[in-house]
Parts: sequence; structure tokens; C-alpha cells
Amino acid sequence: MKVLRFVFVVALAALFLNAPGLALAQGKVQLELVSAKTADGIVLYGLLWTPAGGKAKTGVVAVPGTYAEFYDPPFDWMGQKLAENGYMVVSMNRRDHGLEFGYHNMEDSAADQKYFIDMLMARGAERIILAGHSYGTVTVPYYMMATKDPRVKAMLLFAPLGDLRPASVIICGGKEKYDAVVAKAKEMVAAGKAKEAFTIPPMVPGGRPIVNTAENFLNKRGPDSKAAPIEILKHVGNIPMLGIRDPGDPFPATIPPTQERLMAANPNLEYVLMPDVRQGKTTPAAHYFVGRDTEVFKITLDWLKKHKFE
Repeated sequence: MKVLRFVFVVALAALFLNAPGLALAQGKVQLELVSAKTADGIVLYGLLWTPAGGKAKTGVVAVPGTYAEFYDPPFDWMGQKLAENGYMVVSMNRRDHGLEFGYHNMEDSAADQKYFIDMLMARGAERIILAGHSYGTVTVPYYMMATKDPRVKAMLLFAPLGDLRPASVIICGGKEKYDAVVAKAKEMVAAGKAKEAFTIPPMVPGGRPIVNTAENFLNKRGPDSKAAPIEILKHVGNIPMLGIRDPGDPFPATIPPTQERLMAANPNLEYVLMPDVRQGKTTPAAHYFVGRDTEVFKITLDWLKKHKFE
């Protein structure tokens, strides 16, 4: 399925490059491949859904997770559904998208979200909702903590992470092994090898090993990392937030007591733990809400309407 999505986007990109600004119609929704160039010259791509009529007061900037691309779930289907309900949506790549994840630090990557906020505002949006999935639930609130951007009026956090530091201890196989990885990364930095890469085990068994440079492992997963929404949410300002998690999600940074710690960090967070449909079993598919898109979308749309983001 991921290969098919990639082929579709490559074909769309080819059309786009031959005809800049090309928009394809999906029913009444316009689908457009877009790009933004950062101040330091990096070109970032995204997919824009524009609702019928071509305008929307509320724009949603969707920010994917670790190793994800702008065309990956859950935003591949959510962008279309939101646009059908009158929202303008762009699913974006940060500079650390896909296989670039381990080669850019969190602060610079989170700052990339500004360019797609600018894009939606330039297209007529009057307010922005930032939506993150997985690692995107780290960069979305971090951006708000760092900038206090007044254009952003709410956050949607899908499969919200709590703290990458203890999660990394689990991934590495315990405190002793984690400490050894940290020590190796620090030795590499001290030896002038900060940008050389090494791997740590996958986030869940059977997954892809995580590749980082030494400096970016410390930045995102080291003991002094700021990739901890349980701390970040204390400093994001007084805006409404929605978190949604499938209890079958096995990713370490999402598991209990993450919910309790996130809610304690900011009383504006409404956290929805979906019903358990797997009798206590876990699967990586639950992290992406596979088979539960209708439920997730209804929760999201009802919440947006309740807060008058229509």
C-alpha cells in the first residue's frame, strides 16, 4: 500500500513539475502538490486539500511522525475528509521527514511548520489548527512553546507521545543498554564524529531500526532531550487541544501512564482513549488507526464543532 501511495505521489509530482500550481479535483475538493522553501534553502513538499468554493476560514496544518511522509496515514485520508467538511488542509513534510529523520534536530524541524502556516494564511485562512501524529505530537506543541504563534488556535494530537527519553530506554532494552548508547553518542561527538550515524533498535519489535547521527540521537532521545510533551504542554499557552489514542497502540512513548501525565501537564487537553476492540492485544497498525478512520474522524469533527472551529 505504501508503494502504491508513493507511485501516486511521484506521478502527481511529475505533473506538478511540468505544470506548477496544478490542482486535481477529487469530487468537489481540490488536491494540489505544494512546496515551501525554508530560510536556509531546504525545499519541503506537502499535499493541499482545498474545499469546495476554494476558501476556508480554518486551515489545518497536518504534521506526520517518525519516518513518515506527507502522503502517509492518518493524514492521507483525514485531509480529504476534513476538506469535504469545509476545512483547508495541508499535510506537510518537515526537514526530518522519512529517512531524513535522524539527520536534523528537533528545533529546526519544528520551525518548518511555520512555512505551511504561512501558506494557508496566504490562501485565505483566518486561523490555524496544528495537527500532529506520533512524533508530530512532539514538534507541534514544541513549535507553539517556542513561538507562541497567535495564528494557531488549537492542536490535534493523534497517537500523542509523552516523553521520548523513557521510551528510548525501553527501545534500547533497559537503562544499562540505553546508558551505553548515550555514552557512545557522546564519545562520537567529542571525537568530532557528531554527524556520523549509528542505529538503535526499532520502536516496536519487527520494525525498522532507528538511524541517527550521534548529535541528533542526543538531541531527540538523549537524557537532556527536550522531546518531552509532558513538559512542553506546560508552556504552549491557553488553547484547546484534543488527543486521541487507540489502546492497541504498542509504541513505547504512547503507553500508560502517558495519558495521565499529558493531562496533568495542561488542563486544556481533552484526551480520548478509544474503546478496546482487540481484547487487550496490541499491534503497530493501531498507532495509525488502521480500520478505525471513521471513528477517529467523528471524534475529531465533533470536537472541532464543539469548539466552533467550523
